[in-house]
Amino acid sequence: MPGNMPEIDGVPVEREAVPQSVEELAQAAKEAYAQNLSMVAVGGGTQLHLGNPPRSVRLALHTRQLRGVVEYEPGNLTVSVRAGTILQELQDLLGRENQFLPLDPPHPERATIGGLLATNASGPIRFRYGTARDLLLGIQVVHADGTQTRAGGKLVKNVTGYDMCKLYIGSLGTLGIISELTFKVQPKSEAIATVMLAYPTLRAALEATQRFLRADLMPDALEAWNSAAFQTIAEGAEGAPWALLLRFGETDAAVRWQLDRLRELVSSGGGSILNVLGTAESEEIWRRAASARAPSADGADLWLKLSALHQSITDMERRMVELGERLQARTLLFCHAGTSILYGRYHWVQSECECGEMARAIVELRRQCTAIGGHLVVEKVRPEVKRGLDVWGYEAPALELMRRVKKQFDPKGLLNPGRFVGGI
Repeated sequence: MPGNMPEIDGVPVEREAVPQSVEELAQAAKEAYAQNLSMVAVGGGTQLHLGNPPRSVRLALHTRQLRGVVEYEPGNLTVSVRAGTILQELQDLLGRENQFLPLDPPHPERATIGGLLATNASGPIRFRYGTARDLLLGIQVVHADGTQTRAGGKLVKNVTGYDMCKLYIGSLGTLGIISELTFKVQPKSEAIATVMLAYPTLRAALEATQRFLRADLMPDALEAWNSAAFQTIAEGAEGAPWALLLRFGETDAAVRWQLDRLRELVSSGGGSILNVLGTAESEEIWRRAASARAPSADGADLWLKLSALHQSITDMERRMVELGERLQARTLLFCHAGTSILYGRYHWVQSECECGEMARAIVELRRQCTAIGGHLVVEKVRPEVKRGLDVWGYEAPALELMRRVKKQFDPKGLLNPGRFVGGI
């Protein structure tokens, strides 16, 4: 059964397979290994823009038929699922027991659990709940030669020796193909509220963030977006150069206390309240917020992810705006206000920038970011630009160790070859 996938980042997909079980997946990998075929695991396809272009894709292995809950124990707050399970389907099941998996990446209606772990995808509520590495208890993996292994277990406290689970998180399927996962889940909040605040600059929004946190507020999410980004989820946002979005989830009394305290802090410290949303509206706005950060499907966008020290993030914000002006693109900026991670989305309304100029501009921004101790990743750009630069820009002291791990797990280098840091 074909997956109708002609290419990945401009590299043709020669063959596709859609295994109906983990055993079929293992057999397909074993046969490809014997024939020295490069393999790429594909889940919901929501994160395929990440990484360098693969050196080749002889076989695309789709995991979308490996779906369903293997075991769910609401009393223990644990759930085991197959890797092809759609995130929204899992959330719907957990919701019947008033529980949820605290991951909110883009497009939960398409994203698979395995794909989310392989790419370490997350969203705004990572501020409170952390990322996948904080939630994962156990994992089952099919290796390049078809061998199946397990790591971790089904207990919240299950740490002995090395934590092999975390090795696969964010590895882009270069060490193995995830087939099953076990998570700890969380009870859903009794009430949720969202406050939208307007500030004249990112600096002002981040300074307000620090005041709120020092005042013992405990938001689930803290996001600062420029006006262009904010307009993707809220109407009438033109008057807010920067919007600060705070989400609170707790008991009803705790949420009301935090809202009252926040109003006091805002009235005495600048900024203005744009809107306050209740539970139902909040859930909807944060679903839209998660997907607003996702690259467009038409390939017309440039997506950058920049991390820097807190005191340097506003300088890099200015440089990201200058990049948009240089490329003559509409610039949307999304900042995880509590963790100093800044995303830039550059959208061309008409014609795109010339490839060489775009690559030079990205390299210059990376140089400026590195000079202040930061790091810049190109999350998405069209393939002809990717081929002229390293999207990771990352030469870590541990790179040689990473290569040795790759050699140990995938000695022929057949799994997603070339996509990861250092061409791994």
